[in-house]
Amino acid sequence: MATDFQRQRFNFPSLAGSAQTQDRTFVFPSAVRRAEAAINGFGIGFTKSDHHLFRQEIDAVVRAVSGNSVAVRVTFALRDSSGVFDDPYDGYVDVLVIVEV
Repeated sequence: MATDFQRQRFNFPSLAGSAQTQDRTFVFPSAVRRAEAAINGFGIGFTKSDHHLFRQEIDAVVRAVSGNSVAVRVTFALRDSSGVFDDPYDGYVDVLVIVEV
């Protein structure tokens, strides 16, 4: 079996109030038999000021494989010590999808 891979950047705008998610499709030149998503890198921070971190979440999950396409969902969240999403945050996540074709 052959292996292929692709990397895409998911950019997340400044947002307060909730976690953010994005779905994106990676398209390969051949039919995909299996796929895994890995976080290749990320940048995350509060937009307007500095805060103590309470929790951050960055996750990349393969949602579906169909033909030569792989659907990936990234979840992105940052909260300070207040425990709620009351401060705007932004950043990016680089996702590497590795497939068996």
